[in-house]
Amino acid sequence: MLKSVVACVMTAILLSPSAFAADDGAKKAAARLLDVMNMEVMMEHSIEQMMTIQLQQNPNLTPFRDVMMRYFKKQMSYDTLKGEFVKIYADAFTEKELNEIVAFYQTETGQKAIQKMPELMSKGAQLGASRVQANIEELQQMIKAEAERLKTEGGPTPQ
Repeated sequence: MLKSVVACVMTAILLSPSAFAADDGAKKAAARLLDVMNMEVMMEHSIEQMMTIQLQQNPNLTPFRDVMMRYFKKQMSYDTLKGEFVKIYADAFTEKELNEIVAFYQTETGQKAIQKMPELMSKGAQLGASRVQANIEELQQMIKAEAERLKTEGGPTPQ
């Protein structure tokens, strides 16, 4: 009986989510990666670019820019999210892989990739937003058709 209890407890411990959590070495390597990537600066740029896109898409928000910036800098600051970023990277990559990524980012090409990343991400976001905007009528027609189909079938319809 005691052996069964011990076996059950050991199984529960071994199968718990924390048993699969990233080890300290991976977390340290992930933190180094974030530093090498200049993640703090990248996040600040991302917030600025996100705000610019938001205001371009909805100029009515312009009077609230300062309030929105304070909010985003509070909720999405590097200091606020660093621990979670470390966990995300440490869970996604092994310590060895993280060290290899760090080594790449320390090269001239890696530094160029880091430098260009915010601009590339911004261009990608703008491309996506403009593509959606250019084809918004298609989405509206699809939604209208689906709403009509749901209505005729007696399904739930949006309010």
